[in-house]
Amino acid sequence: MTDNEKYNVNFFKPLSEHAKANKKLIIILATIWFVSVFGFQFLLIVLNEPTPEKSYITFQEVWPQVVHNPEAPIESKQELARCFLYVLGKNVALKDNHRVTLKRALSGLVFGLVPDSLNSPLLGEPSEQSIKLAQAGIGLSEEGFDKLMLALLPTSLIKVSDDIMTKEVIDEIPSIMELYLVHNQNAFTDFEFIGFPFHYWYTAQFLLILFVVLCLIYAVVIDKTNTKFNFVEET
Repeated sequence: MTDNEKYNVNFFKPLSEHAKANKKLIIILATIWFVSVFGFQFLLIVLNEPTPEKSYITFQEVWPQVVHNPEAPIESKQELARCFLYVLGKNVALKDNHRVTLKRALSGLVFGLVPDSLNSPLLGEPSEQSIKLAQAGIGLSEEGFDKLMLALLPTSLIKVSDDIMTKEVIDEIPSIMELYLVHNQNAFTDFEFIGFPFHYWYTAQFLLILFVVLCLIYAVVIDKTNTKFNFVEET
């Protein structure tokens, strides 16, 4: 072996057998890591199927009734109001313009659900009286999931003067509801492992464990490679 080969440290063009073995090991381990990370993400994309939440199914049923028929049943309007309120509960995920649109639609519905003789408080800023009127109009109780919906009301209502939805709101609502109520799901997202959805556990825990294991494998194998080629690191 020439001095050039003996002291060569070029990873991409190794000259010594030891350096070649080291490069091969690193490529193998890096490939395993790359496939484990990006291969799994690609598999999720391939297997994903749009899956609607229950509220979206309800929305699809009542939206055409309410938006195209001013005399739609009160029950349909109440269900639609619940759907809007449910999405508004996803506060952190909502875009600002979507939040405004949903609040306008919800407040308009509430205005129409309250008898004309009582809806004057809804003309101003939300107050304790207007919240109670909204609760009664939507038909919310103080039990179960309704209790959570009630907690959302004070921040979900805005000042309105009528129950008419503008064309802009009507055009935007379906896409907004689909965006927040339809999610990609597959066998990996539905399957639970040690209490977590498998895709979450795989990404949050397994990949960290795998990285540590690959580092240990490299340490063990490279130590054997050093012994095989009588490679001694300077100290």
